[in-house]
Amino acid sequence: MIRIIGKFIIWLYGWTYDIKAIRNIDKCVLIVAPHTSLWDLVIGKSVFEQEHVPVKFAIKKEAFYFPMGIFLKFIGGIPIDRTPNKGERISLVDAMANTIKQEDKICMTITPEGSRSITSKWRTGFYYVALKAQVPIVLGYMNFREKHAVIDTIMHPTGDLDADMRFIMNYYRDKIELGKYPRHSHLDERWT
Repeated sequence: MIRIIGKFIIWLYGWTYDIKAIRNIDKCVLIVAPHTSLWDLVIGKSVFEQEHVPVKFAIKKEAFYFPMGIFLKFIGGIPIDRTPNKGERISLVDAMANTIKQEDKICMTITPEGSRSITSKWRTGFYYVALKAQVPIVLGYMNFREKHAVIDTIMHPTGDLDADMRFIMNYYRDKIELGKYPRHSHLDERWT
């Protein structure tokens, strides 16, 4: 059902895509930037459905109440349980890494800006999730000017946050203005 809806959305709005780089990867953390609109989710989910990519995104388990939980699971939400383990609350990074480890196939999608609002700093949780889960980080973007979604770069986190974030910032340097609302997009100046 969602695949048919996705195909219709892609056709209706005239989007194309190239996500060949992700086809043979069973597990990864996918970052998509810039994230400036809910249309990122609608178009992105539609594209992934066409290519049978098991894309998921993390949401705290408390949001999965009835009937919202049914909808969130339908669109790829995974409830993240941060319940204290032996008296200590598990971090979001650990919870997401554990979720990835438990799945056979998963593409955990994270927007490093952490918000659709204007922000000058990116959150680095995605990096630590990939490092702890021992999976690659896949880089992608949505070009709203040309209506084209792309996933074309795979990197393996080295543990050197500064070097890896510089690589990521360099990748997004010419893509940051391609979001639906470019004025909301910024690279993280700590690594530019």
